[in-house]
Amino acid sequence: MNKTLRIDPSMGMAGDMFAAALIGLGAPEAELIAAVQTAGETLGDVAVQAERVVLSDGTPARRLYVIEQARPPLRIDDARRYLDQALACAGVRGAYADFARHALDVLCRAEAVAHSAMPAPSTDHVSLTVIGHARTPYRNSAPYQPQQGLHAAEDAFYIELDPAYAAGVSGLETFTHIFVLAYLDRSHRDALQVRPPWRQDGAQYGLFATRSPDRPSPIGLTRARVRRIAENRIYTGPLDLFDGTPILDIKPFIRSLDGLDGGEAAPEHAGNDGWLEGSDHLALHRRGIPHEHPGGGVLHEAQDILLDVTGAAWGLQALQIALESVQCLTPVRVGGGRTGLTSHGRLPVPAPATAAILEQHAIPYQPGPIEAELLTPTGAAILAALSPVFIEREQATVSFSRAGLGLGHRVFSGQLNVLRLYIVDEA
Repeated sequence: MNKTLRIDPSMGMAGDMFAAALIGLGAPEAELIAAVQTAGETLGDVAVQAERVVLSDGTPARRLYVIEQARPPLRIDDARRYLDQALACAGVRGAYADFARHALDVLCRAEAVAHSAMPAPSTDHVSLTVIGHARTPYRNSAPYQPQQGLHAAEDAFYIELDPAYAAGVSGLETFTHIFVLAYLDRSHRDALQVRPPWRQDGAQYGLFATRSPDRPSPIGLTRARVRRIAENRIYTGPLDLFDGTPILDIKPFIRSLDGLDGGEAAPEHAGNDGWLEGSDHLALHRRGIPHEHPGGGVLHEAQDILLDVTGAAWGLQALQIALESVQCLTPVRVGGGRTGLTSHGRLPVPAPATAAILEQHAIPYQPGPIEAELLTPTGAAILAALSPVFIEREQATVSFSRAGLGLGHRVFSGQLNVLRLYIVDEA
């Protein structure tokens, strides 16, 4: 007897919700969690738990919790290898493994389209993200250059990153120096001729021939020593910045590329190559030899797709779902309220990758009914990889033999963040 899966994404769909709903359909909970755990361990430490929730009407539902340690983004070129490893370890085979690979391919293509199609900034004005702020002793006056020899208190100078960017400092501790790019928010922007303070004859020079902080685009560049890193704080040597100056970017100072090869700088100020020490690739840059960089970009939803799609594939295999006859009730709700103009992190809903999947696979959708993201890129990739037959919700019959509910992690006023799956037994 074939088991036909019917998906009802009236409140959206996410990868963890899909896997949780499969448990509700009868996929063995402990084994499915073990499969997700196995997928996570291919990348690092992960803890997976399932919670059973009884809704107000007495209906049971499941919610998955996946706790992962922060790790560097996964490159698209490496994602397939990690997925194949996860599927093999979890015992996912045949058509179910092919489904998982298809879901990953769908997401990779969507990521490539979405991030290549992001609108180019205006040629007149651009916007930059503030990643943190400088903390210094300077309230009303600051030096024009950092005083590297200054024996300041250990914690007198530091950059406090927004916690959202804390994972970005991984590996930075291997470098002795960094470049700090700051937005000089107290500067003036209307001078094109300036008199440098170290010239005593009053001569003026073009702004771009000087280091004046007063510039049309007041971006400051400072080289600073890295003293230590603690969570989202980078403790540095002296910074020539006012306390509270917005920080736009941080880049490692790489001695082989940016430093002095001779003895012109004292050893303690010369910098190092950090984790690049001894790299053949770095030698190509230093010698100016043209070469190729590995392509593919990074997979923004890497952790979600590898864990969720492995759990989904294992659950579908355990239930022996007929993959050739999956149904989906439409329209799929993507969130964003009636206008669809809410946010996916810093991006609109639907997220660019989700929008690309909806378009590429002709998935019928509507915004709303919640002012939040309901359909995630991973959820959309799983849905597209199942290649379902789309049925208008109003025309669908309600007969089914089993139901499974997967809960999301958001709480909406008066409405559940829930994905409903049904099994219809057909001869």
